[in-house]
Amino acid sequence: MVAIVCGPVVTEVIGAVTDSTVSVILEAALWIGWFVGLVATLVPHPISLTVLRILAPTVAGLGLLIGLTDRWTTSLGVAIAYGLFASAVTLLPAVGDQMVNGSAYGSERRMALRAPAAALVGPVPAAWLVAFAGLVTWAWLAAAGHWLPAIAAAVLGAPLILAAGRVLHQLSRRWVVFVPAGFVLHDLFHLTEPVLLARSTISSLGPAPVDGVPDRLDFSGGALGLALEVETKDTITFSRRRGRDAELVDSCTIVFSPTLPGALLSEARGRGIRIG
Repeated sequence: MVAIVCGPVVTEVIGAVTDSTVSVILEAALWIGWFVGLVATLVPHPISLTVLRILAPTVAGLGLLIGLTDRWTTSLGVAIAYGLFASAVTLLPAVGDQMVNGSAYGSERRMALRAPAAALVGPVPAAWLVAFAGLVTWAWLAAAGHWLPAIAAAVLGAPLILAAGRVLHQLSRRWVVFVPAGFVLHDLFHLTEPVLLARSTISSLGPAPVDGVPDRLDFSGGALGLALEVETKDTITFSRRRGRDAELVDSCTIVFSPTLPGALLSEARGRGIRIG
């Protein structure tokens, strides 16, 4: 679909490049990007989710950049609209949940957690801009005939893309894992290590009330949407992140925010966890 929608724009842009060698390199790079996106779409996995959330907005960003520096065309507008649509699709809870569960094995069921509000305000947009710059800058310089700066941008851009990808991938690796013994909270944004909440120790699991108990731990990160609260019979020790440090905290009530709270409650009920 990307090749069909964005094909006319690619033809226009590459056709305007006078150097045939550069044209071949740019066309090869675009086809490689398309192939990577195709594989990520067909292979559910947290890495695939990160890749798609980088590439889909890149289509819209590159189209906008072309429009601002060259001229606006109908095909360019269609490509930008498609990029925005594809970006929105990658952010859908159902898509993220399916991708996250692609790495599950055996009787596991992995369910994604919502991104913390603090991450969406600064780190996520900044990381994507770094990745976008690494992907686009070298090609832009090469198309303009600036070979040496293009090579330098490609060499410097590769580690920047990897670094930005690692930052964005942290959000793709946040989930709840249902296992035979109960479920594991795998949230390395808030915790230094995953924590198992055994089914035998869970008193109840359900929507989190606005006014909770004073000692409850909130791992929702202010995410939008319904948060869930789990109460345990015994106090559990959590290793909570405090910047680069960690602190041990005890609680029998925690709050977290899954992308599909209703589906998570249904899964928990099916596994014998008391819903309250």
